[in-house]
Amino acid sequence: MIALQRYGLGGIFAEYTSLTAKITLRLGGIFQIMGRYLFFLFIFPVFGLIFQGCEKDASQRILFLGHPYNWRVGERVDPRVEALDFSEYDQIWLGGDVCGQTTKLPATLDYLDRLFHLRSNQTHWAWGNHDVLYGNTDSIRAHTGKPDYYVSWQDGYCLLVLNTNLFWYYASPPQQQDCEAKAAQIALIKTVADSIQKASHLVVLHHHALLNEYKTDFPGNPADAFNGTTIPIKPTCDSTSDFTRTVYPWLTAVQGRGIQVVLIGGDLGMRTKTFAQQTPEGIWMLGSGINNSMDPRYVPEYVTTFAPDQVLILNYDRNKRTLDWGFESLNDLLPRR
Repeated sequence: MIALQRYGLGGIFAEYTSLTAKITLRLGGIFQIMGRYLFFLFIFPVFGLIFQGCEKDASQRILFLGHPYNWRVGERVDPRVEALDFSEYDQIWLGGDVCGQTTKLPATLDYLDRLFHLRSNQTHWAWGNHDVLYGNTDSIRAHTGKPDYYVSWQDGYCLLVLNTNLFWYYASPPQQQDCEAKAAQIALIKTVADSIQKASHLVVLHHHALLNEYKTDFPGNPADAFNGTTIPIKPTCDSTSDFTRTVYPWLTAVQGRGIQVVLIGGDLGMRTKTFAQQTPEGIWMLGSGINNSMDPRYVPEYVTTFAPDQVLILNYDRNKRTLDWGFESLNDLLPRR
């Protein structure tokens, strides 16, 4: 599925309309062969653009949760996440692997909906591999009312949500499955990168690690941060496709137009709890992860840290057009008793 959504009353309606037309034109041929993929728009009424003085606070406080599942109960999130006061945040961004067995039982998505209000315009979810482990992805769509990848305007910045489960992370040729969806997701990224002009930021929400060629430690070795460090990542059914080689120049072009590009990934927490690094062109790569619900008596070799779990909190000021962020200990956010 592909969607272009507009939530809010910012001053970028013209860009939104232009981008809508370009995506429709570029992807029109693809939609003819994508039976279950839909293209839909959410547009605020015109009077919402007129009475901007009636808007709520011009700032957004955003909570990003990466890898928050409960190791001991496959149908639940970490109990500390359950205890958080989500009313303190204007947006909830889920970085995937929300539960260990998200779609195994129908009741699990009902539970997540009660917790995160999945259909809300303020909740965005980049699916992880555990979220689709048991298939039933149509059930996720039904509960969220959103497709698996889409773009959403957020009163001054652009949020691009990816489904990185469509990418291929192995040395072997990619499986010839979901080829139309893979091609359409890449086409969406291209169209957004080509068309975005007035937004202050392009934020890319994803699960699996991306741009691993640029995730390095100070000596230049691959950073041991995200749970995967594949190079190259194949985003389509073409065995020669390469996500970084294809998409990174598009993102650097956006960055070159004065629009800050920020990637936020959720597939970490086992080897490190936070990640923040800039590429030479100034693109930010961020991530945070939760993993400490694991029983310490039974720790797999790939889990190398039990440092305090962290979450990423972002603040966007629409008037100043700034996006700031910081990491906070999950335990420190729990209600005081």
